[in-house]
Parts: sequence; C-alpha cells; structure tokens
Amino acid sequence: MNVHIDLDDDATWVAALRQVRAQIAELKQTEAVIEGQLKGRLGEATEARVGGRPVITYRWTKPVERLDTRRLRREHPDLIAEYTRTGEPGRRFVLLDVEDGGA
Repeated sequence: MNVHIDLDDDATWVAALRQVRAQIAELKQTEAVIEGQLKGRLGEATEARVGGRPVITYRWTKPVERLDTRRLRREHPDLIAEYTRTGEPGRRFVLLDVEDGGA
C-alpha cells in the first residue's frame, strides 16, 4: 500500500539533498583522479612519505573468498533452506530524478 505526503513546504530540503549528492559525486570523481595519480607515483612501493613521515600505505590485501550461492542453491537446496535466516524488512530511501516524477 502506497501512502504519500506532499512536501511542497519542504521542497528546499529536497533540492538541498539533490545538490549535496551532486557535490559528493563530483568530489568522488576528483578523489579518484587524485588517488590514481598517487598510486601511479607509488608504483610498487608500499609506503609514501612527506617530510620523512609516512602519509600513505599501499599494500596488497588477502585474496577474497566468496561462497557460490547459486551453485550451492542448485546442488544443495536442502542446505540453503536449513541455513537461511530471514531478517527484518527495511525501508529504502530513494531520491527520484525530476524526470522520474520527483521534485
């Protein structure tokens, strides 16, 4: 069941959130460029220093292990049923684009 309210009096908050998210996206792009430049400078080094003090570490992590849940579900559906726990439902906050009907 969909229940709606009108936020006409709070439209500035919606606009402010939209603006902040745009700024964050722009900053993340800038961050990625700067980080890429620094990673390029580090090359194979594991530490970078400024004035003799460490300011960046760039080390290898352990390999990631992932459970192939699709294969497990296909080959052992009984185990999936036995070990599956259902959590509480949550609400997802989505700021819609103006073209999608948002403010």
